[in-house]
Amino acid sequence: MRRSLLLSGFMATGKSTVGRRVAARAGLPFVDLDERISQRAGKSVAQIFEQDGEAHFRALERAELERVLAAPQPEVVALGGGALLKRDLRLKALDKAVVVTLAADIPTLLGRTAHDSSRPLLRGKSPDEVEQLLAARQVAYAEAHEQVDTAGGDPSAIAERVLEIWRRDPIAVAAGVHSYSVEVGNDFAPARLNDVVGSATTIVLVSDETVNALYGANYLAALSAGTRKASSCVLAPGEEHKNVGSLERIWNHCLEHGADRKSVLVGVGGGVVTDVTGFAAATWMRGVPWVSVPTTLLGMVDASVGGKTAVDLPKAKNCVGAFWQPKRVLCDTRQLVSETPRGTTSALAEIVKTALIGDPAMFTLLQERAADVVARDWDLIRELVYRSIAVKARVVSEDERETGFRAALNLGHTVGHALEACDGFGGLTHGEAVSLGLVAALRLGKQRGATPQELVHATTRLLAQLGLPVDLDKRPLARAAALLGHDKKRGGSSIRFVFTSAPGSIQFQNIPLAELQTQVSGLG
Repeated sequence: MRRSLLLSGFMATGKSTVGRRVAARAGLPFVDLDERISQRAGKSVAQIFEQDGEAHFRALERAELERVLAAPQPEVVALGGGALLKRDLRLKALDKAVVVTLAADIPTLLGRTAHDSSRPLLRGKSPDEVEQLLAARQVAYAEAHEQVDTAGGDPSAIAERVLEIWRRDPIAVAAGVHSYSVEVGNDFAPARLNDVVGSATTIVLVSDETVNALYGANYLAALSAGTRKASSCVLAPGEEHKNVGSLERIWNHCLEHGADRKSVLVGVGGGVVTDVTGFAAATWMRGVPWVSVPTTLLGMVDASVGGKTAVDLPKAKNCVGAFWQPKRVLCDTRQLVSETPRGTTSALAEIVKTALIGDPAMFTLLQERAADVVARDWDLIRELVYRSIAVKARVVSEDERETGFRAALNLGHTVGHALEACDGFGGLTHGEAVSLGLVAALRLGKQRGATPQELVHATTRLLAQLGLPVDLDKRPLARAAALLGHDKKRGGSSIRFVFTSAPGSIQFQNIPLAELQTQVSGLG
């Protein structure tokens, strides 16, 4: 079912005007939230402010918006300028609806409100005061699925653009002024990519040899529109090339092709390519925009969200990197048909992990339709991609820098990364290692009283049904245990380990490193 469309933004940006046009074209009810509040309160917004105060109005506004978000059918809703100032409500709105922020410059705003006495927060305000109020709300307005400038624009054209955003049903990653959207669809990426890079005049397209042979020409053609300069930097494929050497190759390519601070890097490929491209973007000219176009299932459900970019060292995975959010993420599931069966199967471990973290219904769906997943029902795979990204976006939006709950995304990764490193990142795939790491985390959780035996059995059985490895008996657990000290989650002499007690229920335990190494060694 489609989500509601919420039009956010400062006063006088055209939310009601545009909203009515969008609702008419989409065949949906239109709601002006301020009008709803006035009707329920029996007085105007200005009267509520004057008689009851702003705090009372905000309480009424929140209650009305909560009703909108709980509505069974989608609506087009014009919000008041301060409706999404509280971040908890804003994150809920981003999850339950599509939020488009309408914007305009200050002269336009003042011109539209010069003779309007119905806006109590603008009454008597100078241009400098309006600018200060707008600046104070900058983050709230930036955390949206997309922003649309309405200054000087035709309302009908703006409505069409907003309607197009709503139809794409994007997923928002709220990261302050660096917020962005993830789009999931079929056979749409090259054309959308041309729109996303916008007015950038120099584009560096990064891929690997495998992806370049399949899609490189199409993407390069799309990016070479008009006077724009686009060039391809092609890396060697494989996790073993997620290293400083590949990073240096991108830097040198940027230098040779005149990439400046207004350039955009585009990573098209699996998680290795997008991780390295993002890190290169974070460091080139002290930071340039980048777009992520993952072409593998793992790249879509794992590496596409969160802005964690990195390269590996020989004995430690992802230990050199930076948080650098992309400008946009485009997940074209049609491209998954060209992925190797092992690659697709491996990525299913991350989907199971994501279901355990934050989507119990997806865990049940996987159990009920494991055979369809194995048979590659692509409509089902697309749903799993969308739901996985939605969970990760919620987690990342609440904790961008992994200072709290975002560490839940590491479920299965502590032991999994260690097993992966035992073979120099060339034996097990990342997903296969995560599958084994999940089994290890579940067994360890049972030993420590955090995980019920039923969940150990159910998850292990599901992983096996999906074709993933679950047998720890023949794995080098002692060698992997010795590498746990390299884990990024280690703090001093302990590691913050992630456990699950039920799908959607996560807990953390700080375990002394020596104790954890002993317990992991004996899990086989």
